[in-house]
Amino acid sequence: MNNKKKIIDLSLGDRINQVFYIKEAEFRLRRDGRAVDGFLKISDSSGEIEAVYWDIADKKLKQIEKMQFAQIEGQVSKKKSGGQMQLSIKSIGEAPDSSLEGLIPSTKLDIEQLMQDIDSKIATIKNQYLRELLLSFFGDPILRERFKKAPAAKKLHQAYRGGLAEHTLNVSRICESICHIYPQVNRDFLISAALLHDIGKIEEYQLDGIIEHTDEGKLIGHIVIGTEMVTEKIKQIKDFPEDLAIMFKHALLSHHGKFEFGSPKLPSILPAIALFYADDTDAKLNGIVSLKEQNKDIDKKWSERVWWLDRPIYLAEHNIIEESTEDLAE
Repeated sequence: MNNKKKIIDLSLGDRINQVFYIKEAEFRLRRDGRAVDGFLKISDSSGEIEAVYWDIADKKLKQIEKMQFAQIEGQVSKKKSGGQMQLSIKSIGEAPDSSLEGLIPSTKLDIEQLMQDIDSKIATIKNQYLRELLLSFFGDPILRERFKKAPAAKKLHQAYRGGLAEHTLNVSRICESICHIYPQVNRDFLISAALLHDIGKIEEYQLDGIIEHTDEGKLIGHIVIGTEMVTEKIKQIKDFPEDLAIMFKHALLSHHGKFEFGSPKLPSILPAIALFYADDTDAKLNGIVSLKEQNKDIDKKWSERVWWLDRPIYLAEHNIIEESTEDLAE
C-alpha cells in the first residue's frame, strides 16, 4: 500500500492511508432515511480531490464535523459523472499529532529569488520618500520573513506559502510593462504601490497547517490593514510630502477597483487605475491557470461554473492550439 502519495500523483486504483486536510464536508440523508453519506473535499500540498464516505454512523459523523485534519484510508475510484477521480473512504479518524507541515502548499518558485527580484525593483526607485517607505518594510527582517511565508489569498489565486511574494512581483512586472507603454504613468509611484498593495495580507491570513483568516482579517481586511501599516511607516519618515502620502494611500485603498470587489474607494488617479488592472490581471490569470491544472486529467471540455468569473471555462484550447501547430509543422 502506498500511504505517502501526493494527490497530484494519484492514479485510478491507488490505495492510500495518510493525513489530509478536510476543506469541505457535506452530509446527505438517503431517500430511504436510513443512512447518511459524506461527500468531502480533501487536500494536501499538491492539490485536492473529492472523497466519499458511505453509510456514516451517527457517532462518526459528529467526529468528522469537528475535524480539520484526518487520517484517511481508502482507494481511488472514478466518479460516474464527469470522469474525474474520486476517493472512496474506507476509514477516517483523527490525524496524529505529528507535523502537518507537508500539507501546506508552497510556491513552486524560489522564494529567495523572488525576494531578490523585489529588492532589485526597490533599488530602481529614484524618489527618496518612496524608496525609504519600501525599505521600511522589506528591510525589516521580521516583516520580511512574514511576507515570504504569506499566501496571496485563501482560494482564488496564489493560495499557498510564498504566494504573496509571487503575486506582488507579478503585479510589479505587469506595472513595469504598463509604464513602458504609457510613460505618462509615474513609474516610481506605480512600482512602489504595486510592491505594497497587498502588504496587509501578512496580517489578514495565518498559516497553521491551512490558510485561515485572522480575526483582524475578517473584521477589517487587508486593504485597510495595509493602508494603516503604510500610514504608520510614513509618519516615521521625515518630511514625507503630505499630498504624496494621500495619493499613495488612495492607490492602496482603491486597488480592488470596484465597491462590489471590496474596494473602499474607486481608483481616481492614473497610477491607481493601472494598479487595479495589473492586480486583477494577475489574480484572474493565476486563478485560471490553477483551475486548468486541477482539471488536466479530467476528460471534459468545460469546467463547472467559476464563481469569481460567473461562467464556466473552456478547458480544451491548449490541445486544439498544439494540434494545429503540429499540423503546420508537418
